Order: sequence, then structure tokens, then C-alpha cells
Amino acid sequence: MPALLISPSVIGTAQSLSGQSDQKPPQTSEKPQPKKVEQYRVTKLTQGSGLQQLGPVAPDGKSMLLIGKRPDKAPNLYAMDLASRRMGRPLTNFNLGVADPQWSPKGDLIALSGFDDSSDFSELYCYDLGSGELRRLTHNRFADKEPVFMPDSKRLLYTTDESPLPDAAFGILHVASIPVAGGKGEYFTDDETSSIEPGISPDQGGVLLVKIDEESGRHSLWEYGKDGKARRNLSGRHFARIHRYMVDPGGGCIVIWGQEQVEQQEDIYLLNLKSGEITALPEPDLPKLRPAVSPDGKLIAFVGAAAHGSQLFLFDMTTGEIQQLTFKGSRVTTPVFVSQNEIFFGSDREGGPEAENEIYAIDLSARLSDKEKEKEEKDKENKEKKEKKK
Repeated sequence: MPALLISPSVIGTAQSLSGQSDQKPPQTSEKPQPKKVEQYRVTKLTQGSGLQQLGPVAPDGKSMLLIGKRPDKAPNLYAMDLASRRMGRPLTNFNLGVADPQWSPKGDLIALSGFDDSSDFSELYCYDLGSGELRRLTHNRFADKEPVFMPDSKRLLYTTDESPLPDAAFGILHVASIPVAGGKGEYFTDDETSSIEPGISPDQGGVLLVKIDEESGRHSLWEYGKDGKARRNLSGRHFARIHRYMVDPGGGCIVIWGQEQVEQQEDIYLLNLKSGEITALPEPDLPKLRPAVSPDGKLIAFVGAAAHGSQLFLFDMTTGEIQQLTFKGSRVTTPVFVSQNEIFFGSDREGGPEAENEIYAIDLSARLSDKEKEKEEKDKENKEKKEKKK
């Protein structure tokens, strides 16, 4: 509250008023809290998609992978054309579902892990967009998952619980590689501790992976050479858990979704590759998960806890500020930047908490007018009144 400037004559007058000293300070009205109204235009793109997860955008930016579940069907792989905003036919027909789809660097192949009746565990597959052929790459009684293409597209790295060590303890995971054209898999790591989540280093010359300490269970992000030899520990012992990481397109940092302690809530961190400094995003009391990085590396969209379930948030690296983008519904999942100004995300925002997720797009270049915001606020108030009556 700004200071009140009072002249000496006024002070003297007040002191001469028969000793009255119980005068109340001037009343000031508190500023009303800003209304929580969405600022950008949100468009519903699908109906009945059975969305399970949004996947990566193709290298040419023309399509996006996603996992959807049709009625009485297992989750399977689809592609959405980003020009028409339409889902095509399912690319796979697994009886027990798919996971972990990844594009090849040229965008002509898709690697994924799939589940069918012939195996009790997930196996690796490669889908050829040109021929429509789905080829199975691994044939074993072990779980093979999290595939990623090497930069030359000739081999896949993946996580497996098949160990190269004859006396390895049950549950030890390793990173392995296999030719995309087919052939026998080879072990990339042969440590006595688990290694998971392979990825490609920012300079394309090495491999990233997460190692799990055998005694403490803490996670650390490592850089390896393509020869399978460890180069350096990038994150030290900072993290109890690393759920996911992604390289900033600018190459200067790695975005990590993790936890510093097992009992702590999930957060998002920036690992500076030059200095090695690890910095958490602001607002430590806000749980943050499932980050997505914009093409220029300056924005991070993520799912955060809100008054009603989870909502979509945005962190601006330039300003250092976090903004809540959505306020409707009770569930937001897997945001993905499809361009610098547009984010796709899954949500139940129009169907209620019992509804399935559908795909929505938010346009950061299309701010709502004041009249549109007023309508949004009235619709929100009417909905809240109806829910209270129930």
C-alpha cells in the first residue's frame, strides 16, 4: 500500500482533538483477483478417437503419431494428417496394444513395441509407411521397449530385460541394438546395473541413457559413445527418478521430467550441457509432468495440477514465467507442439470426468477477444452452478 503524505498542519489539528487517538486508518479496497479464463482459442479436433496418447510429429512436420482405442479393440497406432486434422485408418492391429512409437530420421519408418497373442511380452516392430508392411524385429520371451533410431536409420536402440550377463539378477534392464533390416540383437550396455531409455545426444555423435544405481536406486543421465563405452555422467546423483528427458532443439540443454527424492512430487528441470547446472522450473509447489518443447526451444508445455484435476501450462524460457493455459475439464494428457504456436493435447474438457479423452488444439497466436472471454466466463459459471445443484 503506498505511503500517505500528511502535512504538519493536519497532524497538529489531529493532536488537539481532546486526546482522541482511536482513529481508524483509511480503508482501501482490495484489488479483485483476476478471473481464471482461457486466453487462447482451443479447438476440438476429434470425436470418438479413444485417445490414449499423443506421439511425436513427423520430421517433415506433416503428420503426427498417436495411440487410440476404438470400441472393443486394443490400443493401436494411428497417424493424423496435420493439414486436414484427420486421423487415418489404424496402422496396426494388435490384439493387446502398442506403445513407444518413434519416427525414423527420414520419416519413412516407425519403430514401436507391440503386444500380440504370440508372446507374453512386448516385442519390437518396424512399420514401413511406403509399403504398409509391419515387420517384427525381436522374437524372444523378454520385454523389448522404448525403441529409438540411430541417426543413420540402420539400427534401433531399445530397452530390454534380457541380460548379457549369465548370472544377472532378475529385473536388470539393458540397452540393446538391432538392425532395422532384421537380424540378431546386440547388447549396447553390459553393466551390472540397469540402463534404460536410450536416446541420441544433441550432436548426434553419441547415445544418451538413464542408469539406475544398484544400491540406492537413484537415476542418472549418461552420455555414451556409439561404441557402447561410457563418456560422462551428465546429472550426477541429482535425481531419484528420471521419468523422461528430451533434448532442447537448440542443443544447449536437456529437459528432464523427474524427482529429486522418491517422496517428492514430480517436477521439470533444465540441464545446462555447458555448465552442468540443473535448474528446476519456477513454482516448486506446482507438480509438473509430461513436458513438450517448442521447435525453437524457448517454450515448454506441460501438464500441471490445478484446482480441478490436471490442466495445460506453459513455461516461457525468455521471461521465466509460467502460465496456465486451460481451465476446463479435469484431465489433460500428453501435450505436443505441432508448430511453434500450436499445441495438441488430450482432454476430457467437453465430456466430463467419465468421458474419454479427445484431441484438442490450442493456438498461441490466436488470443480470445474480450467478448469471447466474457462468454467463456459465463459458460464456466453456468456449468459450476449446474454441478452444485447436482
